[in-house]
Amino acid sequence: MDKLKVVSIGGFGHSVFVFDDMMGMDEAMICGLAPAYAGEDISFFTDHALCVDAPRFATYQEMLTKIKPDVAIISTRLDCIADVTIAAAEAGCHLICEKPLALKNDKLQALHQVIEKTGVNICAMLSMRSEPQFIAAQKCYQSGAIGEAVIINSRKSYKWGARPEWFSNMDTYGGTIGWIGVHALDFINYITGLTFTSVSAMGKNFSHPERKDCDDNCCMILEMNNGGHATVSVDLFRPASSVTHGDDWIRIVGTKGIIEASGATVTCTKHVDSDTPINIELEAKPKIFRTFLLSLINNTPSELNAFDAFMLTDACHCGQQSLARGEKISINSEKWISKGKAIING
Repeated sequence: MDKLKVVSIGGFGHSVFVFDDMMGMDEAMICGLAPAYAGEDISFFTDHALCVDAPRFATYQEMLTKIKPDVAIISTRLDCIADVTIAAAEAGCHLICEKPLALKNDKLQALHQVIEKTGVNICAMLSMRSEPQFIAAQKCYQSGAIGEAVIINSRKSYKWGARPEWFSNMDTYGGTIGWIGVHALDFINYITGLTFTSVSAMGKNFSHPERKDCDDNCCMILEMNNGGHATVSVDLFRPASSVTHGDDWIRIVGTKGIIEASGATVTCTKHVDSDTPINIELEAKPKIFRTFLLSLINNTPSELNAFDAFMLTDACHCGQQSLARGEKISINSEKWISKGKAIING
């Protein structure tokens, strides 16, 4: 196979993480950039060192037709993601998508059907899976050192910063659970392998009325498929003067011990039959999006996969429904298990 032809659609989100992983990569190249909708500013991505020489297109439809890419990176206003992703999948592209994959369940179902029909691979930008502290926690948990998870607490705390105007409208934003809370759900799933069976959620815009539909705090209580329970808290009150944008943390209480992993201080510790913490050595940060691209060529495993992308998006939908209705919502993660086999473009 020649180099993977990769295009970028959209101008908002975390595509720069993918571009950074692709720097110096011989097996793939950026072949075009285009907006996801009329008038979208994509300069934030076109200015990246990987993209400065790539052709620009007026529409992504023109780009898909002319380039016939192998892979599409899609990162744009959240209400546009599903429709653009469906179009790219129907054009035969493998997909690296901003999360959440869709704001509405019917769009998520439609996307899943297209992925099953076309056989393309898809992953979401679950960038926390490249953080050494969470990788260390995963290895510790999977080793059996702390037994089976009983209670999990996870946190995402961000600075408010500059939130786009479209965060003010649920039709374009969709909710803080899907945009930020998904990362905390991902910590839990990535480290333990557990999925979710129900959720109760609450949220509120406490002090940012200029973005009325953007909850600046929310929390969830979840049941997991092993019978354990988890809590998730999300807030947008991290001090502007903090060194890091986010303060990520997870605590897993197991039947034999406890693991704690923190993003702000980049540590991972465990407690086993003692109050004395044991520091776990951290490895270098991997390039998970590069690994995903290589998996398309070599048919090898990747940290990112379609099931997790759909399952976590659906769990967020259920959380947002619970918040709106004030009731516990059941989650059926098994419905996202693929019935087909992804193919590789050649």
